Amino acid sequence: MELTVHDLVFLKSMDQIDYFGQYPDWMNEDEMAQGIAVVRRMKVEDGKVAIGFRGDNRSKRFAAITNISNIKRVIRPFDVLANSYPATHIQSLTYIEKVLDGLKWGIGGSVGFSMATGITVCHENSDIDIILYCKRLQELDQLTPIFSQLQKSKSAHRVDVQVEILGVGAVVLADYLNHSSFIVRTSTGPILLEKESLIYKG
Repeated sequence: MELTVHDLVFLKSMDQIDYFGQYPDWMNEDEMAQGIAVVRRMKVEDGKVAIGFRGDNRSKRFAAITNISNIKRVIRPFDVLANSYPATHIQSLTYIEKVLDGLKWGIGGSVGFSMATGITVCHENSDIDIILYCKRLQELDQLTPIFSQLQKSKSAHRVDVQVEILGVGAVVLADYLNHSSFIVRTSTGPILLEKESLIYKG
């Protein structure tokens, strides 16, 4: 089974997870934590995957590790686009869909979780977390007009864009376009890069 960061996974058993520290009480109470987790950006040994559980607010997050064999279903960020948009975000997501036409993209965060699971965790003011997929780092320079359109008032919600670059890691698009240096999030930790030092190949 191929898994990538941001994928939502449905577990066969909560008894087959490993974790450090104390098991929080809310894990037994919140509906969204009952066997549903998101794949984290962390390198682990073969046959295992790093996952994270979420509760009903930002303070409730719990990291764990499980065997890939314990996963019964996977929903990727771009898979949720086949589902209905939350009523609170229809206008914004319809606009975003038009702007991103022709690109490979998906929805993460609370909006994506709600669409994927049917468990409502987003509210009318929830940000929209967009995940774009690119093959090469230099493709980010071509996203300037796309980013500008996403920031326009036609989207009633704040839109955050993270770009997953094949074999490299993730970059926050706003940081890349607006600053001389930017952070690449990799499976082994963050890396700070200076644009002036980059030599693009291929």
